[in-house]
Amino acid sequence: MTLCVGVPLIINKRVGDSVELLAGLETEHFKSLEWKYMGKDIAEFNSEVVYSPGSQFEGRLKMNTKNFSLTVRELTLQDSGDFLLTGEGDKGQIDSKTITLKVHEPIFKVAIQTDIKLLANHSCTVLLVCNVSSYPNITYTWEIDNEMYGDAQQIHFSLSPAEGDISVKCNASNLVSWKTASATLQTLYDKITFGLPEGPQSPYQEVL
Repeated sequence: MTLCVGVPLIINKRVGDSVELLAGLETEHFKSLEWKYMGKDIAEFNSEVVYSPGSQFEGRLKMNTKNFSLTVRELTLQDSGDFLLTGEGDKGQIDSKTITLKVHEPIFKVAIQTDIKLLANHSCTVLLVCNVSSYPNITYTWEIDNEMYGDAQQIHFSLSPAEGDISVKCNASNLVSWKTASATLQTLYDKITFGLPEGPQSPYQEVL
């Protein structure tokens, strides 16, 4: 009678995207079908489609009267939650179906923040922080000279003048986006810069 889904379905989307919630029903005659969000009716089919007035989805829903899928447009973070499909067919109540929607803010920008301390022996300690435009549920990976280095938001290591130029890259990702920032650390004896000429704003501190 219906297509039963034993494992809860989870869909991840970006803010501003559209999503189609599939009913997964076999072809038969239905007396009524209802889509609910967090327990509240948002759309109903009973010979015709009726959308619940005053819901947070007002003006953003479209139910397909052939397969009974529900499309939600212009997603916001507040649209995250459980959508439930219930209804009645010729043989009684259909098996309900729950779809969990998770809406995420995409990462728009990644920047590497530096704190470089120059030591008396002309080596230095380096603290790098990967700053992103979207903070929740971010995964970080770092590369130094094209080799994986760490998976935290910040990393700390030491450099000596003999190591020369060091390329660093921060990769930041969540379930819907991926961004990268890269830069070059230049160690020239007692002069250390971060992709910029040394001057009054030089991002290192001398430690004696």
